[in-house]
Amino acid sequence: MSKFVHITFGDSAAGTLKYFFKTNKNEFNGEIINFREDYSIGPIYEIDTEIGLKKRIEYFEKIFNKISVDEYYEDIEKEFIHTYKSIKDIDPDSKVVIWYGKNTNDQVGLSYLSSLLRNKNLYEVNVSDSYITSYNENGYNPRAFGECAPEEISHLILTMKKLEKEKCNFLINDWEDLRKSKENLRILKDNKIIGVDESYYDNDILSNCTFNFKKAARIIGATMGKSDQLIGDTYIDYRVRALIESEQVEYRGKLETMRDFEIRVSGSVSDFFEKLFKKSCQIDEDGFYHYLIEKKENEIVVDTTYIADWNTIDLSNKLILDCDENNMFSLIWFKEGRDLVSINHILIDNIEYRIEMHEDENGKEIKTEAIILISDHLIDKQLEIQIKPYISIALKNQLPM
Repeated sequence: MSKFVHITFGDSAAGTLKYFFKTNKNEFNGEIINFREDYSIGPIYEIDTEIGLKKRIEYFEKIFNKISVDEYYEDIEKEFIHTYKSIKDIDPDSKVVIWYGKNTNDQVGLSYLSSLLRNKNLYEVNVSDSYITSYNENGYNPRAFGECAPEEISHLILTMKKLEKEKCNFLINDWEDLRKSKENLRILKDNKIIGVDESYYDNDILSNCTFNFKKAARIIGATMGKSDQLIGDTYIDYRVRALIESEQVEYRGKLETMRDFEIRVSGSVSDFFEKLFKKSCQIDEDGFYHYLIEKKENEIVVDTTYIADWNTIDLSNKLILDCDENNMFSLIWFKEGRDLVSINHILIDNIEYRIEMHEDENGKEIKTEAIILISDHLIDKQLEIQIKPYISIALKNQLPM
């Protein structure tokens, strides 16, 4: 009777399957080989050669040293080589089951293993083809085996099927292309593996940062959670350090694990206004900058008159934006001499200048330009200060920055 060998990608997947076999004795029990590495990151150019594998090992050692988790991977080379040796030593009569999902790591790994084990009896379990009911009765298609609970394995294992020769040949051909690629980062798009620049997730990281310090672990988690890709915290942590080195992100604390330091995007609200309006302000005695905005005919006029000299100018139709270096913000809007809107001292987390095009009721195309301010104090709302084609102020439901 042929024995089973199960191959999984990642500790979570391996742990789930081990627990299932420990508590459910059945005909599918067998050895579990866990590929801990992430095939979505790192060089895969000719990794089936000694030189190629060495370069991949060196890349991961660099990452682990950078993010201070090298103590968990003290002998990474030994682990990598042991895993690959385990694959090559699989008994020829074994039924090899590859567990995978619809994510970059698993898809690359599936192609690689199909090539490496082309002469074995290969079987597959695609967890992303299974519709699973969660605890609150909402169904979902898991992107990876690690997203499945142990109690779901009894259903998933029954979907096991032989990897057909035609599909296997397709995967082998796919691997022949992948093993020649020289990018260090890959994504899954339209069911295809695409090589991208290492900075691919940087904008996502920056969009989750704020002007105010927050735990790096929180930013990393938010970036992973909002991404349409299944990417691990190791790589996002690595890119956070790269953004710190390029001075796009500031930090405080100790650059050890992600829980030991806080980060914020470089710059401030005052920097934002200075760049937007192309004007600098003189700071007042309380540490605030003041921008006075008024619509005159078809133009927006920005005035930076020092606050001590405001008695010399007409404030009756001005929008006054105040901010300091600590990202504290205030607003007063005078219209026809009346104090129409006042907002006093809220801490701004993010700010954006947004340009949108839309048609009016007559079909005429209108361009609107607005300053969008995000603050934890607004609780799921965002302050929208439209300055073109006319000035208006509204509190709206928060949208992604």
